Amino acid sequence: MDNRWNETQRALRANFMDFGKTIAAPGSIRRDRTAEFDFDLWRKIADSGFWKISVPKELGGDGGELSDFIAALEGLSRGANDPGYMVSVGAHGSLIQLLLRYGTQEQQEQYIPRLMSGEVGATACTEPTGGSHVTGIRTTARARSAGEFELTGQKCHITNAPVADISLIVGRVADVGKRDITLFLIERGQQGISQGAPEDLIGLRSSPLGPITMDASRITPDRIIGEIGNGIEMLYWCLAFDRLNFGIIASAHMDSFIPQALERATTREAFGVPIAEHQYIQDKIVLMKVAAETARQLSYATLSALENGDDAQANSLASCTKLAAAQGIVAASQELLQIFGHLGFDRDFGIERQLRDAAAFRIAGGTDEMQKKNIFGQLLAEHRTARA
Repeated sequence: MDNRWNETQRALRANFMDFGKTIAAPGSIRRDRTAEFDFDLWRKIADSGFWKISVPKELGGDGGELSDFIAALEGLSRGANDPGYMVSVGAHGSLIQLLLRYGTQEQQEQYIPRLMSGEVGATACTEPTGGSHVTGIRTTARARSAGEFELTGQKCHITNAPVADISLIVGRVADVGKRDITLFLIERGQQGISQGAPEDLIGLRSSPLGPITMDASRITPDRIIGEIGNGIEMLYWCLAFDRLNFGIIASAHMDSFIPQALERATTREAFGVPIAEHQYIQDKIVLMKVAAETARQLSYATLSALENGDDAQANSLASCTKLAAAQGIVAASQELLQIFGHLGFDRDFGIERQLRDAAAFRIAGGTDEMQKKNIFGQLLAEHRTARA
């Protein structure tokens, strides 16, 4: 369904769906088997103008809105047949949007043209001891002279980290009090920065995840996003946008399950009739559609909240979106595999990849349990306000 989009956005969605089908989808099986990041495809996405859609014209973009980018993301996700690669696309897009929202003019002029032209971006929050607990991070910046800092710490399981040229690091500044979480920018190859090898994952294998280690790496004042200590508000906006991306990617990918399931159900016979005539098969396909639409409409609601500046509502809806998308795509992929029977279990046939990729959605971008915690916390806060 595209009733959320205007005519321009429907055209973007259609154009990038076609790009996904013709340029991205043909290599999706190979990317899953080799677990290698496809730099050639990344350059083609940049050359297509995808990253320019919602970037102001004065920075070299097309001057579109946030909704324009999400419409294009939905189209590309629908056509690409590769949710892993799309997770990398979403993470890169989140860094661009954060810089557009919170970066200085100088930071935008320095980094956004590079991120539009083919360099890879990452946002690093998760640490070995912290998991999804964003306020429990230990990466620390200590003051040097002339407003500079030395940043030390380790990030893990970071999307795009092994291949990133520019990374945003969530850290804290020593000796400034309780309000110390701050966002820093680092670059590949700078002194004190090392980026580890990609992890060997069972799903989303076309998206490289890995560690970033900082050992007294020099951070100049122009590498700090916003003010020292105000990183948590910016981070929460970025997390909401990131979870919106997960919802768009998952719902669009679930759309591709339905024609596969219908083709199988109408051509495979059991007990003398196509299995589509059996209600238990119909139920499986209907639930796929419900899961896709639930994730999609929650994604649209999150997008509206972000556009309207309702950050509290956006954070709650983003967690609802991520939770529904993750649980929905796992259930839908299980049903798809079941409809194909033994073929669904055969690696050479390709259906089993959908289940492997889907499983990661319940962990990546914040676990199901963390989303439930966020949702309950928001509900409890609203309840207490109402009682007061």
